[in-house]
Parts: sequence; structure tokens; C-alpha cells
Amino acid sequence: MRRQAISRQDGFTLIEVLVAAVILGFALGSVLTISSHAFVYLNDIRRTARSSQVLQQKIEDIRLWNWSQLQSAPLTFSDTNIGVNYQGWITTNSYDTYLGSTTVMRVTLFVTWTNSNRRPMTNTLSTLISNGGLNKYIF
Repeated sequence: MRRQAISRQDGFTLIEVLVAAVILGFALGSVLTISSHAFVYLNDIRRTARSSQVLQQKIEDIRLWNWSQLQSAPLTFSDTNIGVNYQGWITTNSYDTYLGSTTVMRVTLFVTWTNSNRRPMTNTLSTLISNGGLNKYIF
């Protein structure tokens, strides 16, 4: 019986395996880091979208007010969603038209909240509302 000679090039050396393990570990660590940052960004985007919904809902509420309610509007509002507190305030200014009439008001809403990094964020929505409105709502 003859034995075959074992070649030194048939397998991987310990150094090659360690280098491959280090590269694989670095790649896995990078993927996990990117994933955690992606979840933070996704959460901030979700909060920004919710702030836009809060502003839109408040504007829709304001559109249903009559002119005297608009002139004596409450200056602040708030909304809470999934542990995030959205604080808002309203400003109203007369908006002069080309005829000099003051039957149009600029209503600006601001809402603030805290993002994932504990930084205050602000979203703004502004619209013009006229005395008598554009549409007649029947209630």
C-alpha cells in the first residue's frame, strides 16, 4: 500500500481563517451599526410626519370656525402620540388685499417636538382664511 503525499496547499492556514473572520466581523458590525442608525432616522421621519398630521388636523378645525372664533382663537394646542408630546401655537395676522380690505387673515401654526437625539424640532403650516370662507359648510 502506498500513501499519498499530503500537499501543503490543500487547506486554509490559520492566518487565512483569522483574516477572513476579522473581515466578516467588521462587515457584520458595520451592518448592525447602519441598521441602528436607520431605525433612529425612521423614528424621526415618523415623528415629522405625525407633526404634519397634527398641523393639518388643526388647520381643518380652524377652517370650520366662524370669523369671530378665528379672531379670538386659543393661542396654544397640544397632541400626544406614542409618548411624543407635540406642543403647538397659533398666530393670526390681518392680510391686506389689494383693495385694502381686512377680511383676510393669515393663520400660521407652529408645532414643536423632541427628536430621538433630544433636539427640539419645529414644523410650520400657514394659510389664508377669508371672512365668509370659500365654501359654505352645512351642519
